[in-house]
Amino acid sequence: MAKKKNNSGVSGAHSRPLKRSAVGAAQVLSTSAQSVFQQALEYHKVAQWHLAAPLYERVLAQFPKHPDSLHLLGLVAQALNKSDQACSLISQAIGLSPKVAAYHFNYGVVLQGQGDDLAAIAAYRQAIRLKPDYQQAYENLGVALQDSGSDDAALQAYEQALEQNPLSLIALKNLGTLHFKAGHTSLSLRCFEQALDIAPADAELRLKRSGSLLRLGQWQRAWREYRWRFSEKSFLANNPPRSTGLPHTEPECIAGRRLLISSEQGLGDEIMFASCFDDVIASAEHCVLECDPRLVALYTRSFPAAEVRAKHSINPFGLDSFVPAGDLPMHFRQQDEDFGGRPYLKVDADKQARWQTQLQQLGSKLKVGICWRGGTEARVMKERSIALKSWRPLFAKADVSFVNLQYGCESAEIDQLGDKVHTFSDLDVFNDIDGLAALVANLDLVISVDNTTVHLAGALGVPVWVLLPRGPDRRWVDDRDDSPWYSSARLFRNSGGKDGWRDVMAKLAAELSSFKPARPAEARISDISDIPEPMLPSTADAKTCVFLNDTSNWYHWGCSGTSLSIHRALRGRGYDVQALPIALTQSLAGLPTSPEEFDSDEVYAAFTSKNTSLVSQVSAADIVVINGEGSLHGGGIVPIGLLYIAFVAKTRLAKTVQIINHSCYPQGSDTSSDGPLNRLYQRVYQQLDFIAVREPVSLRLLQSLDIPCVQSFDCLPLFIDSLQALQSKRVSDKPYIVLTGSVAWGEAIAEPLTQFLQQRLAVGYSIKLLIGASAFLAADDVVFVQWMQRKAAGQFELCVTDTEQAWLECIANAALLVSGRFHHSIAAAFLETPFIVTASNTPKVAGLLELLEMPTALLQADQEFLNNLTLMTDQRLAQPGQFILSTERRQTLIALAGNNFTCLNATLS
Repeated sequence: MAKKKNNSGVSGAHSRPLKRSAVGAAQVLSTSAQSVFQQALEYHKVAQWHLAAPLYERVLAQFPKHPDSLHLLGLVAQALNKSDQACSLISQAIGLSPKVAAYHFNYGVVLQGQGDDLAAIAAYRQAIRLKPDYQQAYENLGVALQDSGSDDAALQAYEQALEQNPLSLIALKNLGTLHFKAGHTSLSLRCFEQALDIAPADAELRLKRSGSLLRLGQWQRAWREYRWRFSEKSFLANNPPRSTGLPHTEPECIAGRRLLISSEQGLGDEIMFASCFDDVIASAEHCVLECDPRLVALYTRSFPAAEVRAKHSINPFGLDSFVPAGDLPMHFRQQDEDFGGRPYLKVDADKQARWQTQLQQLGSKLKVGICWRGGTEARVMKERSIALKSWRPLFAKADVSFVNLQYGCESAEIDQLGDKVHTFSDLDVFNDIDGLAALVANLDLVISVDNTTVHLAGALGVPVWVLLPRGPDRRWVDDRDDSPWYSSARLFRNSGGKDGWRDVMAKLAAELSSFKPARPAEARISDISDIPEPMLPSTADAKTCVFLNDTSNWYHWGCSGTSLSIHRALRGRGYDVQALPIALTQSLAGLPTSPEEFDSDEVYAAFTSKNTSLVSQVSAADIVVINGEGSLHGGGIVPIGLLYIAFVAKTRLAKTVQIINHSCYPQGSDTSSDGPLNRLYQRVYQQLDFIAVREPVSLRLLQSLDIPCVQSFDCLPLFIDSLQALQSKRVSDKPYIVLTGSVAWGEAIAEPLTQFLQQRLAVGYSIKLLIGASAFLAADDVVFVQWMQRKAAGQFELCVTDTEQAWLECIANAALLVSGRFHHSIAAAFLETPFIVTASNTPKVAGLLELLEMPTALLQADQEFLNNLTLMTDQRLAQPGQFILSTERRQTLIALAGNNFTCLNATLS
C-alpha cells in the first residue's frame, strides 16, 4: 500500500505486499490449503480484498502459524483501513519468521501510516539488516526520518537507496526536497532534473523544479514549470480550481481583450502577483480583477482602470477569456529588468491620517512594525517563525517604538511582548487588510518573517526587512539581499545551526542603529474613495442554471473546450451559470448503495446533510443541466452521484433536469439491454425532461431501454468554431505526428509505438507526445509518457500545452494524430488532420466514428497493432485529403451539437 504524501513535501513511501520469502521453520501447508492460499494471492494481486481475506482466514483456521498468510492478511487489513488489525497480524508473522525482511518492511509501512515514525524507522532498519540491498526500505526509511525531522539521516538513507537503484524516483525527489530546504538550490535542481529524465510528466517534480529555478532567478524556465501547479496533488488540495466559464488567455491575445484575472493561493501570493496588474491593464481593453474579499477596497483604489470583484462573485458576461494571477509572471516577468519593484498599492487617505495621529502618540522614535510568525501549515510555520525570546536584542533598543503587526496574535504572546511592543487592539490585522495597509504605510520600517505583511509592505513601498530561513520559499532569489519583487525589501538569511536566528537578530540590531527612514508617502496614499460601478452587464434578473459535472478543469484540454462551449451556450440563452466541477462529483458523500435506496428518505436526509451547499444550489436553480461526458457508465461514485442528483432534483425538488453531451453505457462496455444497472439508469432517465446523446451506439442502447432521447454530438466542435485563429492551418518547418495516451492502453503499447516512431523518424517526421490540461492532468497521460520515456527517451518531443488553443493548434498543424482519446479524435476531424484512434473503455469511439463516417480510422490494439498502424499511417500521409471530414458532414455535426440546447427554456439575450 502506498503511503500518501504528507505535509513535509515528502514523496510517498510504498510497500511490496506480494514479495515472498522463505518461511523457515513455519508450518508447511497441505496441498488443499496451498490451493486456497494461491487463490487468495490471485485475488490479492488485483486488489479484491474482500475475496482474498476469507481465503487467508480459511488457511489460518487450519494452519494458524502460517506466517505468509498472517502477513498478507495483515496487508489486506491495512488496505481496508484496519491498521490495528494489520499491526497485530504482521507482528505475529514476524514472531514466527523473524528473518523475513519483507515482513519488517510492511510492518514499518503500517506503523508509518499510523503516524508512529520512530517505530517505523526501527522496522525499516531491521529489514535493511536482513536485506542490505533493500531499495524500498531505504526509501521508506528516508521518508520516516524526514517526517520525524531527522533530515541528515534521511539524506543518507536516500543516497543509499540510489546506490541500489540510481533511477529511484522517490529517493531523487525527496533528496532534492532536502537540498532545497537546506538552501542548496543547485543540488536540488540536479536531483529534480535527474528524476524528470525518468518521469517527465510528474507534476510534483515539475513544480519542485520550478521552485529551484525561481530561487536561481531563471525566470523563463521557472514560470513554464510553475504552470504544473494545477496538476500537483498537494497544491490542488489547498487550491481547488474553480470554473470561470472562460477559455485561457493566449499570451499574444491580451491586447484589446476583455479579461478576467482569477485569484489563487494565499493573501501574500495575491498581493505579490498583483504587481503584474498594471502591465495587463495597460494592454487589455478591460480587466476584471478577482481577489480575496479583504483586498477589494485596496485593489479598487490601487487599480482604478480595472473592475475589482471579490472571489466567488464573478460573472463572465462580456468577457473574452481569463488568466490565473499566478500565470501573469509567465507573460510579464521573464527577466530581472521586467520586475521594477516599484510600489503599486495605495491606502485610504482618511485611514492613513487616523493612523498617523495614533502613531504620533508614541513620540518621535523610529516606528517599526514586527511579525514573528508565518505560514499556515505546521511544518512551514516551524521553519519560518522566530521565537519571541530571540527578538530581545531588538526590543532592547530604547530609540525605537515597536508595533505589533502579527495576525493571529495570542494573548500569551501579547503578555510576553509586555510594554516593549505596542499592540493596537482596535485593528483586526487578519480581516481588516485596508486598515492594516494604512497603518503599515505610516511606519518607518517593517521587520517580519516571510508572511503576508512582507508583501503588503513591499507593495506599498515601505522599507521591509525580511527574515528568511536557511531554505526559503521559491520567491526569494539565492545570493541576494534584495528582492526583484519589491525595491523596498532587504533580505536577512538564517545560515543554519542553533545560533542562526541569534546571529540574524544581532545583525538587525546593528543595522537598526544606523537606519534612516525615507517616507515617500505620496506613493502610498490615494484620494480615491468611491468604488466604481461595474462595467459588465448585470445578471441580477437572469434565470439560474446549475451546471453539473463541469469539466473545464479536468483531464485534458478537450474536456475543457467541451464544457466551455456549454457555458457559452447557457450564457447565450440568458442563464446565470453556477458550475459544479467534476472533481466535486468525485467526492460526493452519502450516496445510495443500492437502487432501492434512491427512494429512501433516510438516505436523502443523509445526502442533504453531507452535501448542503450542492442541494441548496439545486433547490434555488431554475434548471439543472448535467454534462454527461464519458461519466455515465457503470456503477462508480461519479455515475451514481450524477444519477442520484438528477433523480432527487426531479422527484424531490421538482426541477427541470437535462442530461446533455454524453455517452451512456450502464453496464460498462456491455451494450446489452439487460442487467441491474440498466434498470437503474432506465428508471432515472425516464424521469428527466431532456436527454441528448452524443453518439449513436449510446442512442440505440437508451432507445432499447424505452428512454426518450435525441441524437446530438459532442460540444467540442462548437468551441473550435468559436476560435477564429484556428480556421487556417499553419505550415510547419518539419512535419510531425502527434501521439497521445488512452485510458484503455497498457504498458505493452509502448513497444510497438516506439518502433512506429523510429520508422517515422527515419523518413523525416518528428514525433510529439501531446499532453496538457487546465487542471488534474490525466493520470494515464502521465504513465504513458513515462512508458515512452523508458522505451524511447530522446526520440520524441514532449509537448505540454498550457491553453485550449495551444492544444488545438498542436493537433491542427500535425500531419497525423494517433490517439486513444475521444476528444482528440474529434479535434483532429474538425481541424482537418487525419487521425487514427484505438478503442476506449466503452464503445463510444465506435459511435463517434459512425457519426464522423470514418469507420476505417479505428485501430485495434491487438497483435497486429504495429502492422496495421504502419499501413493506416502510410495511407493517410500519402493522401491526407481522403481522410478528413467533408464540409457537409461538418455542418451536419455542428447542427447535431446544437441539439444539446434545443430544450433550454430561456429566450436569447
